[in-house]
Amino acid sequence: MNGTIELFGERKSEVEFYYSVLVEIVKPDSSIVTIDNHRFARILKSNFLLMLYNLIESCIRSGFEDIYSAVKESGKPYAEISEELRDIWSNYEISKAHRDTAKHQTYGRRVKEILEQVISENPIVITREALDISGNLDARQIRKLLCTHKISFSESEPKEKNKILMVKTTRNKLAHGDEAFGDAARDLTVEELEDIKDEVFTFLNEVLAGMRTFYDRKAYIRQLKS
Repeated sequence: MNGTIELFGERKSEVEFYYSVLVEIVKPDSSIVTIDNHRFARILKSNFLLMLYNLIESCIRSGFEDIYSAVKESGKPYAEISEELRDIWSNYEISKAHRDTAKHQTYGRRVKEILEQVISENPIVITREALDISGNLDARQIRKLLCTHKISFSESEPKEKNKILMVKTTRNKLAHGDEAFGDAARDLTVEELEDIKDEVFTFLNEVLAGMRTFYDRKAYIRQLKS
């Protein structure tokens, strides 16, 4: 998980730097002068929310990839990984059989391969594709992902994170071309953007701490009852 924690620190630093430039450009006596500072500031605000979403998705994805890599490196077969990860692996493998095959015979062969993987006790490999999270991460969805993996974390303010939901919604509108960069965040003040930034940082820090504990304790390995 060290790589993910470093990634979080680097991306936070980028966001903080970007925010400092944004604060400067909205000042009446800004040292940064463009053809139209007001218009440029509106575009920068929207892009700031996009940066925050990218921070969220990249860190969450990286954290789960670290866990999946640890599962692979452990060399544990199906029966020896946690029940939650067994479900994630099997559900994804079965979904591939549905998605990639049309003929009943081919589908049956794919199911047989899955059964043989379980019976043979070969190491289980879970890939990033099993997450299926592109463009869909808000606080509720992140909590759901953690619950699916049975990863717990301490949340300082266990309430709905509406600001994080707004970051995701705005990102999707921008990504799909439903809203222009000059319009998406035009009404948000730099103080409101700072509140959004702080909520994202705090929530991610708590989530990654929970993932780190899960990783360090090797909770992805099945705990046998004595």
